[in-house]
Amino acid sequence: MPDGVRLSVTLTVPISTRRSETFPILLQYKPYRKDDSLLYADQSDARYLARRGFIVAQVDIRGTGSSEGILVEREYSTQELNDCEHIIQQLASDRRSNGRLGMYGISWSGFNTLMMGTLRRPRALKALFAAHATDDLYKSDIHYPDGIMHLDQYLIFIDHSNAIPATIDYNMNDQWIRERFRRRPWIDLYLSQQLENSFWKENSIKYAYDNLTLPVYLIGGLYDAYRDSPLRIYEKTRKNSPKIKVTIGPFVHAMPENVNRHPGPSYDGKAEMVRWFSHWLNDDQKDSEIIKEPDITLFIRTSLTTGHYRDEMEWPIVRQKIRRMYMSKDHKLIEQKPLMTNLNENKVSNNVNILEYRPWIGFEAGTWLGGLTGDQRPFDKDSLIYDSEQIKQAIEIIGVVNVSLQVSATVHLAHWIVRLEDVDPNGQVALITTGAINGAQRQTPPAYLKPNCRYTITFPLRFTTWTFLIGHRIRIAVSNAMFPTYWPSPFPMNTSLFFSSSATFIDLPVLPVLPSSTPPAFTQKQVSPTDTLPEMFSGAKPRVYKTYETNTKTTVNFERISYELLPNNYFMSALQTFNLSCSHQNPSDVHWSGHAQQTYVFDVHGYRSIDDVPIRNGAQELYPNIDLSTRRYFILSTQSDVRSDREYFYVNFKRQLFRSNSSMNKPSEEFIFTAKHKRLFQ
Repeated sequence: MPDGVRLSVTLTVPISTRRSETFPILLQYKPYRKDDSLLYADQSDARYLARRGFIVAQVDIRGTGSSEGILVEREYSTQELNDCEHIIQQLASDRRSNGRLGMYGISWSGFNTLMMGTLRRPRALKALFAAHATDDLYKSDIHYPDGIMHLDQYLIFIDHSNAIPATIDYNMNDQWIRERFRRRPWIDLYLSQQLENSFWKENSIKYAYDNLTLPVYLIGGLYDAYRDSPLRIYEKTRKNSPKIKVTIGPFVHAMPENVNRHPGPSYDGKAEMVRWFSHWLNDDQKDSEIIKEPDITLFIRTSLTTGHYRDEMEWPIVRQKIRRMYMSKDHKLIEQKPLMTNLNENKVSNNVNILEYRPWIGFEAGTWLGGLTGDQRPFDKDSLIYDSEQIKQAIEIIGVVNVSLQVSATVHLAHWIVRLEDVDPNGQVALITTGAINGAQRQTPPAYLKPNCRYTITFPLRFTTWTFLIGHRIRIAVSNAMFPTYWPSPFPMNTSLFFSSSATFIDLPVLPVLPSSTPPAFTQKQVSPTDTLPEMFSGAKPRVYKTYETNTKTTVNFERISYELLPNNYFMSALQTFNLSCSHQNPSDVHWSGHAQQTYVFDVHGYRSIDDVPIRNGAQELYPNIDLSTRRYFILSTQSDVRSDREYFYVNFKRQLFRSNSSMNKPSEEFIFTAKHKRLFQ
């Protein structure tokens, strides 16, 4: 880089068939440690793409993984984007490059792909491919979804991963301690930015839609938190770009080919990447079929795991009709407008349902606005629910459900969460989509509620597709908590929902049910076994996600343990876990505790796969069952705690390094950080 810092790049280069042959370059740019934690996944992708004529450049962000430099101060920093401009310039001038470059990625690398194409626009960057990315870093990202604080395993993972020494030597010297080990934890940084402001807006592309003039392929997942963004970006930028293609399928936060994770049918997403970049980056641009195809492909669900793919020619869909349904005091969801004048509605004091706030409810809806969820009846019993009559003719919805509620609260801060659900003839309840609003953020700038004052609040639920089948019912569920997805508001209270025909209703985006058609060809293509590297060197225990409830508190627990057998005879294990608990007596008493541990053991010889490595039992399951006294090893441990009361969030953070020659009771290096932050409309 211009300041002399060297960033680590792994180049995977096609075999030339003629002298001086050049190739387009695909860049993936992220902090997730390409040379150990993601080595095998990244190399599998690179191998696939290189065999199809692309140079693949995978780069660790400054201060992470194998790159040099001080850890960047935050996600998507100015430094990160500045460096990326220089990376693109250097790659494009490489003698093996044809001068045209594409960026691709999922999640973080999808985010900065869109940022580079919108906010920086280097000349050599010609096309983008982004999966599960967002245009809004505040309300549509992981830290404050819908303006409400959220914590899960990601923040313990990233604050831990950021401090791991650089591969391949894992040199733990004074420079590493200064540049990584003792850096401020990001969990503290994000707690200092609780409101939407320039910190979040600076690199959110929603404020620069007009700058997105490159061709973009966007992938979203119906079981992912970022499913709103693809069509929102499409609608705002399609007139500026030569082509924007959107596919939204039955995916969690993973690429379409990840068959072991998705609840619905998957396909070869990398093949789509090849088709896309072949057109925009190759010298002859011979693959033009993708340009002729419809812009939008959607998976229309008929249940949580079934449905069919369908092309749409436009967005919004012109044949879409809005069907308004009203909530009523007798817990019905009706299409006929209640027979009341607005004057009478405001005078009838009993035209209301009252809900007691239970801040610990919501486990059934998942940890973070995504993933496959189960029966919602346990959550619904503590919510206000409104059911339609049994469906007599199938109803298909595609789009965003808009909600309007007339509400009040007995205190000055409350959140409202609305869930759209499907009740089958046996009474089982499926979660279709959710949305929420932080009551203080009903306006800009935010303001507390006046207790017992009525407000009309409006907000969207997340994009969805669904078919309500004959005999099923449509359900709306309203609550003031969805734990652990949203950090609870801090005051005991009751809230009221008033049944005004002008203010309490939902708008469903309904389309005529079409007969089944031939699905788009690309959605039927699976990854060939010859393009899949055997997963011989990576292993993991099943993820744990469960809840414990007593009379006084509810605790949600997550745990994940994984193992890698790395080149150079390195063994690595990784633990990520968190506990999030909420008091039943005091809603402000919430405690999140995260722990991560990485164990590296060197000189682990003679094993052909990770399954061959013996693992110790019980509390020692992060260690290989071999003699450690003769081998170099180190352990990096990170503990992160956030507690709240009515006024503040409290941060307690600790990193510890244990080396081969140190006692497990006494770390060779330790970093302790504490802070507190005043609650700001949270």
